[in-house]
Amino acid sequence: MLIAFEGPDNVGKSTSAMNLTHDGRSIYNATIANYHEARQDLIDSQETDLVVCFDRIDWFSHMVYRLALPGREWNDVRPRTVFAMPDTHLVVKLHHPDLANFTADEIVDTPIAQVNPMYRDQAEFLAAINKSRGYNLFKTVSIIEVLHDQQTGSYSQHLVMFDSPVFQWGAAAARMVDSDERLLELLQYDEQQRV
Repeated sequence: MLIAFEGPDNVGKSTSAMNLTHDGRSIYNATIANYHEARQDLIDSQETDLVVCFDRIDWFSHMVYRLALPGREWNDVRPRTVFAMPDTHLVVKLHHPDLANFTADEIVDTPIAQVNPMYRDQAEFLAAINKSRGYNLFKTVSIIEVLHDQQTGSYSQHLVMFDSPVFQWGAAAARMVDSDERLLELLQYDEQQRV
């Protein structure tokens, strides 16, 4: 199974990707080349329960950050190839809006309150397009909201959207997914319903 995690800085996508990938090593910044390589590795392994995770999708991150912060000079003119990942579950992790008013400094200072809503908009947009195109862009699209109180250090997450052709979104799924392990259970269940 392939899972791609996206979202703003400091939301826990790298941790989730490392937690769920079969060997503890996620692939940073999915490109068309490493995506096809990961797909082929899964096919060649013939193990049905292997999980490979991507920590970001190159074109998706590029698009969101540049649209959310249009006045910023990125000094990065490298072209990005936009591509579909129809066998990959897209999981967008977002900061709870009430806790997104901070500046992350992973690579450059990033005002998360500006980036976070753009990620939500793009995830909802991609889910709608994916559905209208018969789920040929991504296998599923999920949004997970993260509550990370920087003052107390408390951390929790819950599913706020799940779009799949075989599993109906509802309150039960929202309540069920409160950890990386429970997310994996949901995605595995979705995969089993397709067999």
